[in-house]
Parts: sequence; structure tokens; C-alpha cells
Amino acid sequence: MSRETQIDNWLSATFRYIEKVVLIGVGGLTLVGIGQVIWGIADHGEVRLEDLLLMFIFIEILAMTNVYFVKRAVPFTFPMFIAVTALSRLIVLQGKNIAPENLIYESGAILLVSLAILVVRASERFGGEDPVEVKEPPEQRD
Repeated sequence: MSRETQIDNWLSATFRYIEKVVLIGVGGLTLVGIGQVIWGIADHGEVRLEDLLLMFIFIEILAMTNVYFVKRAVPFTFPMFIAVTALSRLIVLQGKNIAPENLIYESGAILLVSLAILVVRASERFGGEDPVEVKEPPEQRD
């Protein structure tokens, strides 16, 4: 095995481990965020819709992290689901005193992202091409 191949294998393994550490960090910080939301619910003594929507965002982030651990790739629709939930939360948080056109723009954004999710899902199902898989390099033993 050439020296260049050894360096490439070492760098690939190093980046895989760094990637896993960062993903564990994302998962851990997401759990901290969920804990903060629960603490806030206990602090103000009621469950509000904005708290539940924020919890859904955190759950979707955890699911996206889990899928990345399992498949080594994140389906493009996961961040789009997070965007829909975040836009919904934005509408809920703004209350009744917002300009009507802002509500139309934000709901239009939700509609566009939802349509994009449908297009992506349909292209994955009926596109005829297999999704690209990230393959691990074979483990090298000295």
C-alpha cells in the first residue's frame, strides 16, 4: 500500500470520528434545548402551542441526527420539515397584531416548502435512480 493511500485512509477515518463527535454534540445540545423548553413550561405553569412546536423542531433535529448515524446521509426533506415547523412557530409567535401581508407571505412560504417536499419525495419514488450511498472505505490493517 502506498504512502498516499495510507494518509488518505488515516484522514478519512479521522474525519469520520470528528463527524461522529460533532453529531453527538448536536444530539446532546438538542437534548439540552428540550430540557430548557420543559423547564420553561414548568416555570410558567402552562403548555403553550409555541412550546410544543419548538419541541417538534428539536425532535426533528434528533431524528435527522439519528438518520445520519444510520445511513451516513440526511434526506433533503428533513431540513424542509424543520423549516415548515419553524415557519408555523413564527406565525404562532407573532400573534394577531401583524400585517396581513406578512401572514400571507409566511403561509405562502409554508406552502412552497410543502410542495417542494412533495416534489422531492415523488422524484425519489418515481425517479428511477437509486439514491447515492456513501460507502465506507475498507478498513486497512497493518
